[in-house]
Amino acid sequence: HVHEADLWNGMVLKAIDGSSVKLTDTEANQAVYPQPNQQKPGCGTPVMNVAGLINLSHGGWEAFNTAPSNEHDHAMAHAMLDHLGAGDLLMGDRAYCSYALIAVVRQRGAHALMRLHQKREGVLNWAKGKRISPHERLITWKRPQYPAARQHYSREQWAALPETMELRLIRLGYEDRVGRRRHMTVVTTLTDTERYDGIELHALYARRWKIELRLRDIKTTLGFEMLHAKTPEMANKTLMMIRITYNLMRVLMQRAAQEAGVTTGSMSFKEAIDLCSSIHESFRQVANKPRKRKEHMRFFIEMLAARVVNQRPGRREPRAVKLRPKPFPLLTAPRHEFIEIPHRSKYRASA
Repeated sequence: HVHEADLWNGMVLKAIDGSSVKLTDTEANQAVYPQPNQQKPGCGTPVMNVAGLINLSHGGWEAFNTAPSNEHDHAMAHAMLDHLGAGDLLMGDRAYCSYALIAVVRQRGAHALMRLHQKREGVLNWAKGKRISPHERLITWKRPQYPAARQHYSREQWAALPETMELRLIRLGYEDRVGRRRHMTVVTTLTDTERYDGIELHALYARRWKIELRLRDIKTTLGFEMLHAKTPEMANKTLMMIRITYNLMRVLMQRAAQEAGVTTGSMSFKEAIDLCSSIHESFRQVANKPRKRKEHMRFFIEMLAARVVNQRPGRREPRAVKLRPKPFPLLTAPRHEFIEIPHRSKYRASA
């Protein structure tokens, strides 16, 4: 049910990124998803890294993969590439910009648009390559030696990758978070300069940020920054249920967007959650009445269609709060070793 307005030049936009969630501090969780090394034993919580593949054309969460907190996001990405196919455009930050990952994306029939990895950008010679414009170059990457990706590929899989790839570099200026002018270089497999404008492609990379907003919808809006599961198996089941719930909400938002005649990305996830929470009990009255239930659902979609986010370019909305939480100190030792000092914001461990 994705409409043409939700596509980019007829291509389905997909983004990949990683995040993390905390788990209940149990021995089973610590064994699979150990806490960071900087935290003292008994003072931290297990951390589970989660990499997700989100379809930006409808906002749905298509796939996810989990790993310990010390696992790199790039290693978690390969298990999700089976969800790519012809007509897809994968966007990712510089952590995913590797020869192997881009080559596998092309083998799936999809294309890639990623920010150039910092190591490649550090040795980039802009004078090399075929000049397209002052800010564009066509370059050829050679397949690195096998040990560079030994942990992800067998020798046979590595040998199956193409020996060379022709890619397109686009470098333009941008303004960072503090207002300083910088340059950003993106690399893409879309080498047709007549069909795909370079400035438009560079601007398209900014839409990758939407996956950060979708992850914030899940962790902050839905309140799943910590999963209260005592075992890794239950943590993964909880994550699957979160994915199902989130995708069902996106289905409702997609129907509402079509009703309002806007793109799916214009709908407010928070408004959709609030509306569902306030109206879901009324569906009990029409549970065994198909015609009235259908009319009630149509009324719900019409109400949801009015929850459109107003686009206000240039508006600054810092993520800050007026009310500060209580200044509780950090737990730097197990609780049974703590000696509490009344009316103080500092504690000391017992000898």
